[in-house]
Amino acid sequence: MRHRIGLVLLAATASIACSERGLNADRAASLIGGLEQFKREAHLTIRTGVPLQTAFRCESQADVERTPVNRFVADRGWVRYETREAILGFGTKSACPAMALTPAGEAASEQWTRGQVAPGDGIAWRIPIGRREFVGATVLTTAPDESARVEFDWKWTANETGAALRKSIPKADALFDQVRKGRASCRRSDDGWRCQMGMWTTPTDIGEFQL
Repeated sequence: MRHRIGLVLLAATASIACSERGLNADRAASLIGGLEQFKREAHLTIRTGVPLQTAFRCESQADVERTPVNRFVADRGWVRYETREAILGFGTKSACPAMALTPAGEAASEQWTRGQVAPGDGIAWRIPIGRREFVGATVLTTAPDESARVEFDWKWTANETGAALRKSIPKADALFDQVRKGRASCRRSDDGWRCQMGMWTTPTDIGEFQL
């Protein structure tokens, strides 16, 4: 009896060791999904506190609102319009429209990220609209050195703001409906498998919603 139990434990130990040595699709999905690069959210960007102008004239509020994203954040009650002094061509001064956060926008901005801008260029706000969802591994190749290459499908999944964006701007559907491709290389170390993703190659893969 003891001999039989010993054989069962030995087989279980061998099975665990083999699973640690190999990399299957479920384990690859878990590792890739936990990477910071994969967890970065999709976002749209607005600028506040900066005059909205071309080289030689101020944009009108109507011009600004023709940009769907600007109209979206205004409809959400996050921004209002104010005037800011601007320097146009040949040094001419003029009062141009600018966006500023409303109290509702200030509250919402606690969940936003401030982007890097040059001094005097106002504030660039990155508003999260969705997260990546791992759809499935399509190719898992093991190299002679026991490293693995993983190709996988993924897509953007809208959060509450992203869902509202889809209703307001139908062209946003293309961002969320498309199944995208990703790649990762994985290698086994002393404490288990570690994966490193390939670089995203397009603005929409990075998560920048532009319209």
